[in-house]
Amino acid sequence: MIPIRVFTHPTCATCPQAIRLAQELAEERPDVTLRIISLGSAKGREIAKAEQILTVPTVFVGERRFTGVPRRDELVAAIEQCSVNSGQYSVE
Repeated sequence: MIPIRVFTHPTCATCPQAIRLAQELAEERPDVTLRIISLGSAKGREIAKAEQILTVPTVFVGERRFTGVPRRDELVAAIEQCSVNSGQYSVE
């Protein structure tokens, strides 16, 4: 499975766009899992601190990090790369 993680915050204006894009890709690809992590919760802030998240939205495909709302083609390319290297990634 290829993990996509989207770090968001309730007051973020562009986060809904990043979430929608990630949801669309997760629905299209059975090999993708999606986790949305809100910095509006204590647990979300703890995870973000551990990952050194300073900006929202931040999107991870596997270990590849995108800051801001990534383009769809960038995410698809990252998913394809993870698919090729699927043994390197694990689901949280």
